[in-house]
Amino acid sequence: MESNTSQGSKARKFKDQRQVFTFFVEEMMFGLSVDNVLMLDQNIDKIQRVPVEEQGFCGVIKFQGVVVPVFDFAHRVGVRSGFDAKKQLLEQIKQRELQHLEWVKQLSQSLTHGDAFLLDLAASDCDSALWFRQFDSRDETLNDIIHAFIDPHNQLHQTGEQALNQVRREGSDNVVNDFKHKANQVFLTLKTLGRRAKEQIESDMRQVLLFITDDGKTPRYALLIDEINDVISYDAAELQSTANGALSQLKKIREILLGIYSRDDQKDCLLFDINKLADEQQTQVKSTA
Repeated sequence: MESNTSQGSKARKFKDQRQVFTFFVEEMMFGLSVDNVLMLDQNIDKIQRVPVEEQGFCGVIKFQGVVVPVFDFAHRVGVRSGFDAKKQLLEQIKQRELQHLEWVKQLSQSLTHGDAFLLDLAASDCDSALWFRQFDSRDETLNDIIHAFIDPHNQLHQTGEQALNQVRREGSDNVVNDFKHKANQVFLTLKTLGRRAKEQIESDMRQVLLFITDDGKTPRYALLIDEINDVISYDAAELQSTANGALSQLKKIREILLGIYSRDDQKDCLLFDINKLADEQQTQVKSTA
């Protein structure tokens, strides 16, 4: 049987803990108290636009007869959202494929007509090689797919180098057709990887609405977020407040964050202030008629 002292110690420890709902914006983990989370909703198509320009303001949505303002969280705090980052990543992959199609075209012309080849010939000189090697994401499947580009990309450049050296030694007879055939074979692999990367990225492009509350019943405003993480328990001692200490020197941090939860074994959690995130008048809810 536990003593009263032991029970009291556990009760104090539990009281000193805060349950924090967390989500990611790219590599930054943000959080708020679960007491301020009313619900999550996937019906982002229900957001209605209104003629108001406000940083990160998306429009309004109805929640049980209440008109609630909606903010894109990332845009509200002035950073790129994960959704934006994924769209940019899709475009990067597309452009790298197009660049190498043009690379093959220009090298084929150089092999045929003896024109100077002005693009990067060696894989080590191509910026795609560095991009493939340094790519890093929390999505391990996507990491594996992007890193799988390295070998066929190297093979494509090696095929080009060999063809150019062969033309210089032997002339262009049969070299161009042989190069095109080998390059097309490599491109089948690159295109397959590109398609897999696209599918993996798009499968994770899901945005949800996070309804914020003060009283556990009434929605105050909703946040558009796109990468939910988990609910994490933090001790009070793990919070470095923005109200005092080193962080208090940065006014911009104080305008958004209550503090930063810090642990050695995981990402720091940026605890944002639901009152400071949105202007009081902007987040005032109105009952529908």
